[in-house]
This record gives sequence, C-alpha cells and structure tokens, in this order.
Amino acid sequence: MELCVPTGLYGMAIAEPAALDRRLDGNFMFFVENARTFSLLCLHYFVTSLFLVQVWRMGREREIAECSGHLLLLEFGCVFLFEVRMLVDIKKSFGIMSLLWAAPYPKPTNASGSVGSLSGKTYFSMRNGLPQHGAVFEAETAADGGGMLTQMFRKVRRGKDSAAHWKMDGISRCYRVWCLLTVGLPSLLLNVVLGYLGGVYIMRSPNDSDMVMNTLAVVFVAEVEEILYVAFTSDAMRYNLEHMRTVEVHLSNRHRVMGWFMSSIVNPLLTFSAAACLVVRTRQADCPDFVLSWKTFANIAILQDHDDS
Repeated sequence: MELCVPTGLYGMAIAEPAALDRRLDGNFMFFVENARTFSLLCLHYFVTSLFLVQVWRMGREREIAECSGHLLLLEFGCVFLFEVRMLVDIKKSFGIMSLLWAAPYPKPTNASGSVGSLSGKTYFSMRNGLPQHGAVFEAETAADGGGMLTQMFRKVRRGKDSAAHWKMDGISRCYRVWCLLTVGLPSLLLNVVLGYLGGVYIMRSPNDSDMVMNTLAVVFVAEVEEILYVAFTSDAMRYNLEHMRTVEVHLSNRHRVMGWFMSSIVNPLLTFSAAACLVVRTRQADCPDFVLSWKTFANIAILQDHDDS
C-alpha cells in the first residue's frame, strides 16, 4: 500500500518546508517560502473559523420553519450528502496523520546527506540529488547559461533516474510533531466542527429552495483550502507536490480486511447514523412534539399526495 501526501494546502505545508534547501534555494527564498507557507495555512484557518462562527450564529438565531415533517426527507438528503462530503476531509486528516507516522525516520547523519531544518534537527533531503534540487530552484550546469528567454524555452532532457521528486524519507521526529500540531489535528478539528454546525444550519433553512442553497454554501466553506492552494501556488510547486514519491507501507491480510470493513461498512453506517441523529436532534430541539416513528413517514406520504393533487 502507498500513502500519498495530499495535494492541497495541507500537503504543501508538510512537504515544502522540508524540501527547501538553504544551499540551493538561498537564505532569502528559504525564509520567505517558510513564512509564506505558514501564512497561507494561518489564513486558511482564519477564514474557515470566520465562516464557522457566522454559520453558528445564523443557525442559533433560526429555528426549523416547518414542524409538520413535510421536508423531513429533503432535510435528511441534504444533511447526509453534506456529511459524506465532510467524511472525505476527515479521512484526509487521518491520512495525514498516518503519513507522518509511517514516513521513514532519518538514517545515521553524515556530512554529505543531512540537511538543517527549522527545528534544529536534521533530516535527509527529500530530493534525488545532494543537493541538485531545492523546493524552488534546481542546480544549473555550465550548459544552462544564456539569456532569460533562452533558459525559458530550452527543452530540458533528463535521464530516467534523474527527475526531481520530493519524498518523505528521513523527516525528523520533531518535524513530525510540528506537522501534527499545525496541520493534522487542526484540520481534523475544523472538519468535525464544520460537519456539525453545517448540518444544523442546513436543517434550519426557511424553505426547501434555501435548504438546497445552504447545502452548497457550507460545501463552499469546506473548499476554502483548495481555493487558496490553487490561487496562491505556482505551477512548478503544484507539479512537485502532485508527483511526490509515495510512502510504502506493508499491509497484512488482517489490515486489508480491516480497511475494507471500515471503508465499505463502518463509514457508510457511521455517516448515515450521524446524519440521522443530527436531523432528529435538531427537530426535537425546535419542534417539541416531533417523534420519529412510522406514523411520521405515513404523514409525509399523505402530505406529498395532497400537494400533488
């Protein structure tokens, strides 16, 4: 099995600082890129938190407008699809934690292979050269001379094994903890909170058309990370991240069965149960007379037939 660094702002915040090389990228680019990456991450957390506070306020000020249960099926459908969308991000957060756990630890350091990190520890270069490739620049040979236009349009020919690929080999324990505290755990917390507050906000929509639009609105909040990543990163940076080498993990048959059971049975049941509990709990809070039973669904069918006639 292969674990991949997620292509997004979270993956960039993990991979780029470790891929930077002060000897090749230079001090200016080294510190600027580290500051830019951390600033983008903080901006994402700030914007998402701002939306979460606003969604919480609007959800608290409203109540379910229709307590007859006429929109119960639509409520469940919208909440369920939104929770499925949030499950994708929650699995992404757990995938980041698994990647940090499974990445190979540093080998014994030597004078030619170790690279200094912001934490003061050492880790081996995440590239194929020593040091042939930084996070921003690549080492140039004498044949790479010429003017700017000449270098821009020169066709680069590399051998089969000389392509630059970032990889997670050798990141230090201190750097893993830093990534866990700044990327893994905050992303998981934001996704869980958004999954709950967004579901309540959808439930308390004034009517059916607003319910559909509010579902799209909270899905937009979940897409903030991807929007910032695409808008404020270069094509070369995205290419390096998307083609980053994976971390190979050996799986026994027991682990394969557990993975199948979680993905095929537990996750659908858990998402369905979370959506159902959110719908029932919100309706019971806003409509004291609401009781979920077979009569509720019978009344929905009667009301639907009445509307059709």
